[in-house]
Parts: sequence; C-alpha cells; structure tokens
Amino acid sequence: MKKLIILLTALLVPLCAVPAFAAQIKVFVADITVAGIQNSSEMKATVQMLLASRLNGDKIVSVGSAAEADAVISGAYITIGKMFSIDTIAKNPAGKTLARTFVQGETQDELIPAVGKLADKLSAELIKSYAGTQPETVTPKPVLTVLPEKAVATDWVSKRLTGAANLIATGLTLPDGSREILLAEEQQLSYYHLGSEMKLVAEVELKATEKIISLDTMIGADGSLDIYVTIIRSGDLTSQVWQVKGDKLMLAAEKLPYFFRSASLAGGPKKLYAQPMGRSEDFYGDVAEATRNGSTITLSNPIKMPRFGTIYSFNQFRDRDGKLFTTVINADGYLIVYDLQLNELWRSNDKFGGSELYFQKEDDSRMRTMGDKFRWVFMNQRIQVNSKGELLVGKNDGFWVLGNARSYKKGAIYTLVWNGSSLDEKGRTRETQNYMPDYLLDETRNELLILQTTQRPGFNSRGASSLTIKKAE
Repeated sequence: MKKLIILLTALLVPLCAVPAFAAQIKVFVADITVAGIQNSSEMKATVQMLLASRLNGDKIVSVGSAAEADAVISGAYITIGKMFSIDTIAKNPAGKTLARTFVQGETQDELIPAVGKLADKLSAELIKSYAGTQPETVTPKPVLTVLPEKAVATDWVSKRLTGAANLIATGLTLPDGSREILLAEEQQLSYYHLGSEMKLVAEVELKATEKIISLDTMIGADGSLDIYVTIIRSGDLTSQVWQVKGDKLMLAAEKLPYFFRSASLAGGPKKLYAQPMGRSEDFYGDVAEATRNGSTITLSNPIKMPRFGTIYSFNQFRDRDGKLFTTVINADGYLIVYDLQLNELWRSNDKFGGSELYFQKEDDSRMRTMGDKFRWVFMNQRIQVNSKGELLVGKNDGFWVLGNARSYKKGAIYTLVWNGSSLDEKGRTRETQNYMPDYLLDETRNELLILQTTQRPGFNSRGASSLTIKKAE
C-alpha cells in the first residue's frame, strides 16, 4: 500500500504546477462609500455584503481580508433623486488598477439584481486581466515523498451541481444500489440518484411568490417516498407533499398550513412532526406527531416546547441513565439544555448554527422602530441526535453577520456529549471551504452528508452546490 502511495505521489506532483490563473482569484470587498441617503452605514454594509457574496464562482472567490487577496475592490454608492449608481475599482496589492465597472438603477427594488450584474462585470474583467498577465510557470522535477497512509482522502465529493441549494433530504435505496437525494433552492425542488455520481432525474419549479424553507422525507404507508416541502407565500404557510412516480415528481397534496419536519428525537425512530403558524406568532403552540391521509393532516402526541423551542430549533437526548432532556438553539445561536420540567440547566458560551435561509412576516410595529415592515425569521441549523445520545450541531462562520445581512464562508459539524452538567465537545469535522447551508446524518450507513454552496446565485444565475459524504467516526 505504501509503495502505491509513493508512486501516486510521484505522478501527481508534476500535475500540480499549473498556471496561476487556473486557480481562483481571491478578492476582498473593502470600503464602499455611500452618499445621498440618510442610513449610509446600513447601506454601506448591505452593498458590501451583497457584492462579496456574489463574487464567488469557479474562478473568483471572496476572502475575509485584504492581506490574502489578489485584488481589493472599493467603490461608491451614490443616489441622485430616485436614481442610484454603484461605481467600483479593483486593484492588485501593488496598487495597479485591474478593472473599473459601474451599474445604475432607478429604485431600491433594483439594488439586488444590480449588484449581481456588477459582480458579473467585475468577475469577467478580473478573469480577463489575470489571464493576460500571468507569467509562465516552470514545471519542477518530480520529487518522491512518502505520505502516511492516513493522509489518503476518503471523502466522496460530487461534481458541481446546478443551483445554490439550501436544503437536503434522503430517500429510498434503489434496486441498483443508488439512493435518492432531494435538494431544494428557494423555488426549486431537485430529485437525484446518487451512485458513483449525482444524476439529476427530475426538477419542479415553484411560483416566484413561494419560498421553500424546509425539506423533509418520510416513507409512506405503501412504502413509497413522501417529500414534505414547507413553503411560505405572503407570510403564510402553504406546504406541499410530492411523490416520485417513475422519473417524475408528482404533487400529492398542497396548501397545507403546517411547518413539517422529519426527525429522530433522542436518537429514536424517524417520525414526521408538524407545527402551525399563529396570526402574530411565527411558530404557534405545541409540536406534534403528524400523519397524512391525502390532504388531511392529523396531529397527535403533542410535545411542549421550552422557551425558544420551535419545530426546527429543538431535539431531545437521553443521558447514560436514560433521563430525557430537551436541547434548543435560540435565535442568537446559543445552545440551551432543559430538563423534563422545561427548566434551563445549561447554556453554551459559544454560538452554534448560522443560516442564510429565512422567511418574512409583516410586522407594522417594526416600521415605526426599524423602518422595515417585515420581521425576518432565520431558520438556523437543525440539531440531530444519534442512537448513542450524541448531539450533532452545525456551525457556520462568516464575514458579514450584521442584523439581517448574513453571508457565511465556512462551516463545521460538532459532536457534543452530555456529561451530567454540561455538553462537552467530542469532536468536529474539518471546516468546509464554503458556506454549509445544511447537513444530515445517515446513521444506517454511518455517513455525514454535507451540503455546500460553491457559487451563490446572482444575476441570471442559480448558483451552484456540492455534496460531500464523510464517514462518521
């Protein structure tokens, strides 16, 4: 085995000497000056966040500091009357100008597509600039290096998947050994077969006024796969259930007024849960087990939620003596443990979770205090619990988390164990190089499926994702 590793290393070293422009160009979005509006500091942060998040692709990647960047971008946002203009300039570390671009718009409704268009222009100019200025690279002679056997990568990574998916769910194992994978973007549901590669089988697109905020699967009474798609439209729930029929996705139920989640509470059997939405509350009442008969949802065995507990923020676990606890990630990202009487026992010092996925509800009180008539509800990362009672919690870190402006750049999954008085960290995965919108544990295969955003959606682009599968240790 060691001889094979040595041989492979000797063969791969020459291939590593590629022209520098074949790698991603690292860019840093620096100061954006704002003129002509009152809330200049908020607009500055918004434009920086939007532009940085859209400067990500196969050849361009945003970084967190000027020190690690190949190009530093600065610019100005100016409004005159109802018109606005965003002008930018990109320079290399030596101060040489690489690109100048601008976009214009008539109303604030055009800001997001305008920034996407600006990012596309900048990307094209930077790629053109670097492609024409890179020096020739001298190929070094092969060097034999002995690598330890544990250095051999065992993770499976998919090829680039079209669409910046927010959610992942698994389905059935098929007769040929492949398995069903479901991915969801804001208005897109995609159905794949996962064998040696990910093969797209079918897609459905929702209305522009609808937004997918949760994707869950359950095996129906007849052995078929039910796909529960929780959807928000105009601040109200209008969820759907889809099924696979041959190579197509068919709608089985719609306009369901529930949040849905399939989960293994306390590491037990996977069940379907539901929770309604209130008139003023985002999540109303108890979480309950749910069964479906056509478009009729029946609720049973309600679970009282502790403070901060919702269908998506909680899970349960048992200690070594079999005692049951409830754990929750609150809106600020802190992990909290409660006893059976829903008394708080422990709260983490570090933040966990972190998600860019959200839905909005109208809130007139915010207009008076915040100048925004909508309340933003972020979905956060779900807590998963395995059969050993271990908690798996996702954690994203980012370079823009300011109010409702969020843009994460890396993530990891932590394994935590209750020691009788607090949750101890047992281990964690290596950090991803991209935002991690979702993950799940497939305990039957002892695998972690980790979804990553490799290109954020932009002007006329759905963005891109990748799926990594790790063996859970």
